Amino acid sequence: MKKSAPLLALLVLAGCAGKLDYVRPSAPPGSANNTKIIDKPREAVWNSSVPELGKQFFVINNLDKSSGLINVSYNGAPEKYIDCGRVTSYVKNARGERTYDFAGASAQQQYEVMDGNGLFYINRRLSLEGRVNLIFEEVTPNQTRVTANTRYVVQRQVTVTAAANNIPQSGSDSISFNSGSSGAFAPNKNGQATECVATGALEREILSAIK
Repeated sequence: MKKSAPLLALLVLAGCAGKLDYVRPSAPPGSANNTKIIDKPREAVWNSSVPELGKQFFVINNLDKSSGLINVSYNGAPEKYIDCGRVTSYVKNARGERTYDFAGASAQQQYEVMDGNGLFYINRRLSLEGRVNLIFEEVTPNQTRVTANTRYVVQRQVTVTAAANNIPQSGSDSISFNSGSSGAFAPNKNGQATECVATGALEREILSAIK
């Protein structure tokens, strides 16, 4: 039995489905507990900290001993230091069912999205630059306070390729926020805005190297 073109299209659409969900970070931004007290003179703490920080994967950008300031930076995968919630995408068509479930802070993710306009292939990359100011202050002649203040800069790059024409379109955007706070990317057409929060892990890791 022959089927008309409109009916065939209806049957094809009836077999296709898609759903994109986003869950915001479950926890509030990590406590800005970014201060450490060390029972040593400021001079001794400074002298031991510089070589120790140099052994880590952080980059030392600037040193100013007179003001007690060390600027270090981290560049790399974000997931260890920020929480950007979770993304879930469900797709069903003639090829079967696929479900993608991944951390919003994942450094790289390929997945599919389906809506009323068709099927789209997504290639998404996320990178983090953490710019940290370490401040060394003398509390007493034998006690030093070290504070780590971070500026988080999160860069997102997305390439979307429509299955209908296989033509990719790319774009990028970024957000920035400080220790103990959060930031959000512009919402997509569904009104979902990826939110990222600082967990405090970066500050804790840097301060653990200072003794």
